[in-house]
Amino acid sequence: MQSTHDAMNPRIRADVAILGGGTAGAVVAARLVETTSLSVVVVEAGPDYGPFDGGRWPPELLDSATLPDTHDWGYQDAGLSLRRPLPLERARVIGGCSSHNGCSQTVGYGADYHRWGLSWSDAQLTSLMADSAARLRVRRYTDDELTPFQAAAMEAMILSEIPRTDDLDDLHGGVGCGPSPVNNPDGVRWNSAFAFLDPVRSEPRLRVVDHALVDRLELDGPVVRRARLRRGGEQVILEADRFILCGGAYGSPEMLLRSGIGPADDLKALGIAPRLDLPGVGRNLHDHPTVELRFAAGDRLVRQLTDYGRTRAVPDEQVIGKARSGSGSAPYDLHLLPWTSSEPDGWTCVFPVACLTPRSRGALRLVSADPQAKPVIDHRYLTDPEGADLAALRDGVDIYRRLVASPALAPLLGRPLDEFSAGPSTDDAGLRAASAHYWHPVGTCAIGPDPAAGAVVDTTGRVHGSDNLWVVDASVIPVIPRATTNLPVVALAEHLVRVLT
Repeated sequence: MQSTHDAMNPRIRADVAILGGGTAGAVVAARLVETTSLSVVVVEAGPDYGPFDGGRWPPELLDSATLPDTHDWGYQDAGLSLRRPLPLERARVIGGCSSHNGCSQTVGYGADYHRWGLSWSDAQLTSLMADSAARLRVRRYTDDELTPFQAAAMEAMILSEIPRTDDLDDLHGGVGCGPSPVNNPDGVRWNSAFAFLDPVRSEPRLRVVDHALVDRLELDGPVVRRARLRRGGEQVILEADRFILCGGAYGSPEMLLRSGIGPADDLKALGIAPRLDLPGVGRNLHDHPTVELRFAAGDRLVRQLTDYGRTRAVPDEQVIGKARSGSGSAPYDLHLLPWTSSEPDGWTCVFPVACLTPRSRGALRLVSADPQAKPVIDHRYLTDPEGADLAALRDGVDIYRRLVASPALAPLLGRPLDEFSAGPSTDDAGLRAASAHYWHPVGTCAIGPDPAAGAVVDTTGRVHGSDNLWVVDASVIPVIPRATTNLPVVALAEHLVRVLT
């Protein structure tokens, strides 16, 4: 690996450039270093705090009990379908969203993954998920670790005929509930940088360049020659034989579009010269929409949580239920993920239900070629013509109304914190007002065989029409799985990096 500085700009040279050091980027970098003789440079827009045992990581990024917001990109959904803007939390730090997520690791339903067109069997997929979970140090909460609220929520699910199955890590599991598998050994959020980069950080063939924002790629026909980065007020030129984008569902399409890869007419309107006309870049954006019921904790629960918190941290999330709406596809299409938060004025109990099979699709588009300018992001939540997403969430809210009225939860809850939570109405306006998201955006650089039909990459992750450019992250997922997406993205990266090597 070479690094030089000329009169104009510093230059870096490597065999492989990985643009984005998040969940997938860490996996790809580590596997290339472990299995090949290639030199690898990882470009990360946020800070790299080094290895876990270096002692430089901020405490809030290590503490798995709650969700930090100190390293957020500041993305926001336009909220046109919800009639209000919606924050879209993404982590700007090495390890990406695996450095600030809730640590719940579910695998979803196996058949969903076969819709992606990748050459993996059930056995291979199961093995990939298991290997990825082991690397992330995934474990399962025991019953005696559950907070009083989480234990009551699970009991309420069981009383409401959502059986305890403990199969959130089973690709063939069905309706059920249980403590979630989590990657938080000793309460530490074990992100992908710890799991994958730390074992290879001493290798001289690996370099991490942090605080570096990718401006654009420069193409010569189908070949990417270099990337231009902005770092510390200066421009850095990065040259490589292969470029792999790992910027996630928002970052990767942004990099492509700024480089002239995307819908040609849209690019021309921004003054960007089209290089590869791929109409699907930025399209097919989707996530799991959610609706929340919110209650104050009752006096009894406050006492219980206070007692619990005297000896250990009180995690926000611990239990997940899988349920099926009245019109949902088998075996389940809803996640129930109750959580608590400690607010200045007391404890809040939140009951979100997520639609795991959303039909609504949105898009990301640039407003400028400036990498500092935030794109317009519009998921178009709850806009599918058939109203299927709204119908699924309506059924999920009805399930929750039964749960909060059950003898397991009702004695622990205080007043509802908004009109919708007070019920019993589940009209469309109320659903939209109470809606949020599950932090799982995918699809903006979708896998598929036909660019004219919206595909951006082929089944190896290579960008259609390019010779040496790949995308490996959640953006290539064409249809979202019924899962929290961290573990599936790690497994996807493991699969695609094997093709690359």
